[in-house]
Order: sequence, then C-alpha cells, then structure tokens
Amino acid sequence: MDTFEEYQAQAARVPLSLRNNLDRVKLPVSGLQEEAGRIGALLEAASASGKFVLTSEQTAELQDRLADALWYVALLCHEAGIPLQNTAAHSLAQLQARTKNLDPDRR
Repeated sequence: MDTFEEYQAQAARVPLSLRNNLDRVKLPVSGLQEEAGRIGALLEAASASGKFVLTSEQTAELQDRLADALWYVALLCHEAGIPLQNTAAHSLAQLQARTKNLDPDRR
C-alpha cells in the first residue's frame, strides 16, 4: 500500500453484515469515540508521573489505537464520498493556515 487512495480502498472492504445504511456510519462514529477515549486514557497514564513517557507496550498500544482510528476515518470518508487523500491535504492546509503566524521555534 503506497497511497491514501489504496489504503481507503482496502479499508472500505467491510463485512456484508455492516453494509446497511445505519451501521455504515454508526460503526465508524462510535469506533472513533471509543478509540479517542482509549487514546486519552493511555496518554494520561503515560503522563501520570508529570513527564510524558511511553513504555514500549504503551507505544505499541497507541499505534494500534491510532491505526483503528485511521480505519474509522477512512470508512467515514468512503461513505461521504470524500477521498482520504483530500482529507489529508485539507488537514495540512488547515495546519499551515493556523500556524503561519507562529514563531517556528515555539510550535
């Protein structure tokens, strides 16, 4: 897999049992909510000492959670007819607009 387009095509291959209209949107929305909670709890635990330090197990779990979140985003993009590549490009444009007046050394 080399591109967001290829990723989105593979990610959108969901089981036939999830192809009804309600679950095609409900599944990724509730999945994103669940993953956001898990990521938040994981990062809170990693910073409990006052410093942000991830163990190797926490790093692996964070990567798993972020990968699941990316899958849910890809599914939502697919259902909305938005190429994931366009979403990534739009995200970069938003970041550039938000940070263009910031001191590069303080970002």
